[in-house]
Amino acid sequence: MTPTSTDLWAADGDLDEAERHAGQRRRFVALVVVLALVCTVFGVLTHLQGPKLADVQVDTTAVVDRPGQQLRLFANQPVAHVEADQVTVSPAADFRVQTSGDVVAVEFGERLRYGTDYTVTVRGVSSVYQRRDSTLSTSFSTDPAVVWRVVHGGEGADDVLERAPLQGGGDRARVWSAPRIQAFEAFDTAVAVLTDDGERSRLSLVSADGVAAETLPLPEGPGLVTRLGADVATTTLAFSWRPAGSEQELLYTLPLQGQRQVQPVLSIAGQPLSVLDWAFVPGQASVVAQAGDEQVALYDLTGAAPPRPLGTFVALQGVSLDGRGIVAATALQAFRVDLATGDQTPIPFSAVEGGTPYRGDLVAVAASEYVQQVAVPDDGGASFTNLIVVDDEKEARVVFRPAGESSQIEGFSVSPNGQYLAVETAAADDPTDYSYTIDPVPEGTTTTVVDLGTGAVVASFTGHAAAW
Repeated sequence: MTPTSTDLWAADGDLDEAERHAGQRRRFVALVVVLALVCTVFGVLTHLQGPKLADVQVDTTAVVDRPGQQLRLFANQPVAHVEADQVTVSPAADFRVQTSGDVVAVEFGERLRYGTDYTVTVRGVSSVYQRRDSTLSTSFSTDPAVVWRVVHGGEGADDVLERAPLQGGGDRARVWSAPRIQAFEAFDTAVAVLTDDGERSRLSLVSADGVAAETLPLPEGPGLVTRLGADVATTTLAFSWRPAGSEQELLYTLPLQGQRQVQPVLSIAGQPLSVLDWAFVPGQASVVAQAGDEQVALYDLTGAAPPRPLGTFVALQGVSLDGRGIVAATALQAFRVDLATGDQTPIPFSAVEGGTPYRGDLVAVAASEYVQQVAVPDDGGASFTNLIVVDDEKEARVVFRPAGESSQIEGFSVSPNGQYLAVETAAADDPTDYSYTIDPVPEGTTTTVVDLGTGAVVASFTGHAAAW
């Protein structure tokens, strides 16, 4: 059959359409090939240039609140193992380093300083594929210090719980007011406030802005809380409870997570523990307590381990800020006790201004460094000068001296990271309301904050019981 003119036109049209589709396919394939080549080139260049910093993660609040926090540096490719000598932290801080995939994690073994600019540099970082070194570096600023304190009201006025930045002239925030504030413990978003009327205690959990408050449970029956403590990391409260009509003080805990049930801490014999003194181990669900028979033991609040005896001492002087040990004393000697091993090491306290002082309260800020209140005899022992010193077992350095003879040291505390010393002072003739169950202080008590590293005064304010 002979094709007609219409058939010829149709055939030509089909051919043109096929050629167009073929051309499109060729162009698509060419584009894919070019893109693949470009990606390959960039990939090769990336590996040839060495790893680059893609992201950084660090909690600038947690690094000053708790040890063991991490700075994580994310590279743009998996990296080879990084050794500690490749890492520099400035200002210097104790750390260890871990490598996993594209992450280099720098874990700080201690709390960092408040309001400080840190730079972390990792040198000689190479890809797992080939040796092409590069440097990862980042900087971050830790949160500034915020201080809580209690200001007693005069002439029948309520006491006030305040919060304010330590430096920078920020406003003092009145968080809560109530009659007879005995103690408080601040958490990230709330603060536990203890009050009493002299016969019965009341424990409240107040929001950080003071808007909301919740009454927390206490043991049944009338009684007084004679000491309050907390561990922020585990959001757990602990307190000494003296039932009405009893001279014994029993140790209880109150977790703020879950059902919030008050539980007694049990002794080695399995009975509610009667305590002379106790303290939380920072960052752990455990306390070190001195029982009524002067036995000191470590108590696991989770119940996973039985109490672990540490020895018999006449005084439990505190848990170190790093949570690794305690300071306790017999009638003749003070010891540093390792919580992991139980080893006891005598503490060789140093002379103060050429003499042997009478020693008072202390805080262990490092493995062999202590902040302590001492009384140095004057005029052959007829009078004394009260000082606060830092003792590194080699020498004692005075970091606080009262402004005049009429000023007396009422107490002191150290910030959790060991950076600041807060000293409470008052005039010798200031009246004191001794009806307070916990820590009665003179009217007009002033707190002075000192940088322990330099001895410089960084703040001063009315109030006491400074907490960070």
